[in-house]
Amino acid sequence: MLNHSEIGENMMNLKNKKIRINGNRIYLRKLDEKDATQEYCDWLNDPEVNKYLETREATIKGLRQYIKDKNKDPNCLFLGIFLKENEKHIGNIKLEPVDFKNKKVIFLGMLIGDKKYWGKGIGTDATKLLVNWAFDNLKLEEIKLGVLSENTAAIKVYTKAGFQLDTIEKKSKKIGNKVYILSIKRRKM
Repeated sequence: MLNHSEIGENMMNLKNKKIRINGNRIYLRKLDEKDATQEYCDWLNDPEVNKYLETREATIKGLRQYIKDKNKDPNCLFLGIFLKENEKHIGNIKLEPVDFKNKKVIFLGMLIGDKKYWGKGIGTDATKLLVNWAFDNLKLEEIKLGVLSENTAAIKVYTKAGFQLDTIEKKSKKIGNKVYILSIKRRKM
């Protein structure tokens, strides 16, 4: 299992790597097919949870395939967010695609699926953990993300984690939402 100290060349391919990133209250680890539970599925089928997601419905079979596909992708890091106190899976966080040549990630995405943990700082903790780990271990220089302007809770999480507004783009004429593109860059020491 890779940890904080393993860096550099052996990280140029994320496919099938065992990764666990420890924080104070939570840890992040690569998901596997056994993590495709009914509870996880229920999050993605909940209109309040999936309000800002592309996914509107999910099945356990579909989740298993999605996890399998993400774990095979050498440019994707798809992790579950777990509580340390009881090992409970409460959300996910993903970097995809990782551009190793240019040392950046095009998008970070995060979901706290278990609504009991909304507003408790866990999204900020997970984002900071992954960003710091990616800068240190993957030697990335920049991570970007897109968030709908209406998703004020996510914007708050990402700005608390150090992301700054880069641009504002139109989502689509049909939806009419604006997308804020935020980024964070490695701090020069």
